[in-house]
Amino acid sequence: MHSKLMPLSSAVSLIKDSQTLAVGGSSLHRTPAAFCHKLAAMNKTALKIVSVFPGYAADVLCAADCVDTVYFSFFGFENEFGLAPGFRKGCQEGKIKAIEGSCISIIAALRAGASGVPFMPVGGLLKSELLDMRPDFFQVMTSPFNGEKVAAVKALVPDWAIIHVQEADEFGNARIIGSGFQDGLLARAARKTIITAERIVDNESFRRNPELTAVPYFLVEAVSLSPQGAKPGICFNEYEIADAGMLKAYTKAVKEGTLNQYLTGDLEGRG
Repeated sequence: MHSKLMPLSSAVSLIKDSQTLAVGGSSLHRTPAAFCHKLAAMNKTALKIVSVFPGYAADVLCAADCVDTVYFSFFGFENEFGLAPGFRKGCQEGKIKAIEGSCISIIAALRAGASGVPFMPVGGLLKSELLDMRPDFFQVMTSPFNGEKVAAVKALVPDWAIIHVQEADEFGNARIIGSGFQDGLLARAARKTIITAERIVDNESFRRNPELTAVPYFLVEAVSLSPQGAKPGICFNEYEIADAGMLKAYTKAVKEGTLNQYLTGDLEGRG
C-alpha cells in the first residue's frame, strides 16, 4: 500500500467539469462541506450530483452554479433550516435538472452501479408519475420469469464519491462512527472515492478492528485531513449541533447573491 494522503486543495483539484459526484452524508449530517466549499470556489461547471438525501455540501455546489443535474429523493436541511436554497433557486431558474426518485429507487440505481449491471428492478413504483416524468431514468420492463410488469431504474455510476468520516488512515481506509447512511454504497458504485477526515489515525487501529472499516483503501484515490469538515452541519461524536448562525448566513448569501463573499470568508476561516 502507498500513502494517499494529500492536502484538501489537491484532492479538490482532481474533480473535472461535467463529472458525476456522489456526495456522502445526509442533509446536515456528516456531509463533505469543506471539500465542496473549495470545489465551489473553483467555478466548476456541469457537475452532476447523486445522493439519497443531499444537503448542505451539495447545495453549496448548486448555489455556485456548478451543477446542472441532481439525482435525489429529498434535498433539504431539515427542521427550522428548511429546504436547500441553492438547489431550489437553481431549479426555479431552469439551471438544474432535478431527477427525483423515492429513496429506494436512488439506492437501487447505485446498487446497480456497484454490481456492474445496467439497471435494477424496484418495487412500488408502477403507479408513480415519476415513470412518465423521467423516462431517461425510469422504465417499465417485463419479468422474464412470470411476465409481470416491474419498474426499473438506470444504473448510477458516479465518477467520484466524496465522503467525510471521523477517522481515516493515510492509505484511505475510512471509519464512520454512528450512522453510515449510504456512504459505503456510494464508494462501491463510484469509479473512485475521495475521503476527507476529522483526523488521520495509524493504520494499526484499522488492523486491530477491521470490522469497523466503512470504506476500504482499495476504493479510495485520495484522503485529506479536514477537521470540522462537515460544519456548519453535524459530525457525530465530534460536533453534534448545527451552526445556526452559519446556516442563516449561507441562506442569506444565496438569496442576496453574495455567495462568493460567504465562501471566501469561510475558506479564510478554515485556513
